[in-house]
Amino acid sequence: MSSASERRIWMGRLKVTGAALLFVGVFAAALHFLPRLEGGPEILTKAGESMPIQLIDVHTDGNLERDYVLRQLDVPVDANLLSVDLDAMKERLEAIGQVEKAVVSRRFPDALEVSIVERKPIVRILAQRANGETLKLFVDEQGVVFEADRMDPKVARTLPFLDGVALSKEEYGYSRIDDISPLAELLSEAQAIAPHIYNAWRVVSLERSDRLITKGRGAKEVVFDRYADFRSQLGRLDYILDDCRSKQRGEIESVDLTLEDQVPVRFL
Repeated sequence: MSSASERRIWMGRLKVTGAALLFVGVFAAALHFLPRLEGGPEILTKAGESMPIQLIDVHTDGNLERDYVLRQLDVPVDANLLSVDLDAMKERLEAIGQVEKAVVSRRFPDALEVSIVERKPIVRILAQRANGETLKLFVDEQGVVFEADRMDPKVARTLPFLDGVALSKEEYGYSRIDDISPLAELLSEAQAIAPHIYNAWRVVSLERSDRLITKGRGAKEVVFDRYADFRSQLGRLDYILDDCRSKQRGEIESVDLTLEDQVPVRFL
């Protein structure tokens, strides 16, 4: 047998031996690490259990204080980031009348993030409980009636009172006020272009289906056409009030803006 043939035979034997040794090594390693691999889920579970909540980050676009929000969330001191019920916390926050929407999410490795959108009231209501206690309620531009004991007093004092509506208690709050959009638009327009007129209003009324009525200083009563352009009506009202002041015509009892060509004005 030639030397070249012998080398090929020996090389073949070495390859077979090497492959066998590699297989034995891999098998031995697998047996060695098998207990650790089997313990993997347990290790992961223990890691999850060791993720305590260190921070609750609260963001709101209104007046709810962080401490008040934390009391409503009621997160246990030893709560785990992975095991807390985010949906339940969201429901607790949205049960607060002042809260329109809440989002609660995890922020790894150790924080909860809470974002709150608060309702923006456009009017307030004075109601009475069954026991005779006075109840202060607020209404947003969607007609949702809600309690808000954390409302900024400065904001609350500037809102006119709402009259001419029927209010009833429901299981999760109060009956919604229908068709409030025209009133919301009137109030928004008045704040934007005639704040001196808006600030004089103490009461706004929905007692008539085709009219909006305001009551306050300057003119005891002003009647707006619910379906006509509010900017135009406010412009005419501003002119009338200014004209009456300059000519000292006395206190105005009522102004009717529902007629396009004429504006009946009555004085006290």
